[in-house]
Amino acid sequence: MRDAILHGLLGCDIVGFQTSLDVRNFLMTCEENAGLAVDEREKAVLVDGRVVYARAYPISIDVASTTRLSYSHGVMVEERKLRDWRPEHLIVRIDRTDPSKNIIRGFLSYEKLLAHHPELKGRVQFWAFLQPSRQDVAVYRNYVRKVRQTVQRINAQYGAHGWQPIRLELGESVRKAMAAMRNFDVLVVNSVYDGLNLVAKEGALVNRSDGVIVLSENVGAHEELHPHVLSVNPFDIEATANAMHQAIVMRVEEKRRLNEGAREVVRTNDIARWITRQVQDIRDLAAAPGLRAG
Repeated sequence: MRDAILHGLLGCDIVGFQTSLDVRNFLMTCEENAGLAVDEREKAVLVDGRVVYARAYPISIDVASTTRLSYSHGVMVEERKLRDWRPEHLIVRIDRTDPSKNIIRGFLSYEKLLAHHPELKGRVQFWAFLQPSRQDVAVYRNYVRKVRQTVQRINAQYGAHGWQPIRLELGESVRKAMAAMRNFDVLVVNSVYDGLNLVAKEGALVNRSDGVIVLSENVGAHEELHPHVLSVNPFDIEATANAMHQAIVMRVEEKRRLNEGAREVVRTNDIARWITRQVQDIRDLAAAPGLRAG
């Protein structure tokens, strides 16, 4: 199956991936598994007298339409509702209930945060807005059950005086999700692996609270955003807890620097640039047939 997929991809003139790491892995697979000649500098593979190029085209979002949505009436209504209960420090995650999203480890990291920093009790809340995914599959149903159980246990252990450490909502609402992204102090994206993850980019673009993103190094968006986020190994619960705390207590100037840096990356590398780069590479190839080696 692997070889069939590989040779199918090699039928293209250009093979596009989300990250430079994906490109390197593809070239290594061509060289080590298929025994093909690879040009690392040109990011190219020679196969059957043809040259196949591998390129990274990380997908992005429509900056203009996402920004408009973030200021829409519906989002403003949800934002006003949020302000009625917003804690001093708001940690947010927005995900499908997919095991790869690593939701439970995110909660366990938050539990460590509360255990290590009791001064935050009553002042911080983790709002998890989750969209149920593939509930016709037993593994996914069981994962939602475990998510609920983890939240109930943490809330029972640490909650007091009407304060719930974790606010768990299961449902779908673009307006509510956008209000959450506008207002987070910390956005947690700690997927085990993720091809890209557009929530990280949407959050970077629309946040208006000098929010900081805690981002898994195994998320595709990390390649673009890593200078402007707090990077974590998604399996390291202690380090993720420390990153949450760092995001909460860092100086406002540093928060703003990270926030604005991440936003600028998304604005620069928007969906229009994603399309333009691919079209330009195709045009360059068509204009120079010699590049195709037959």
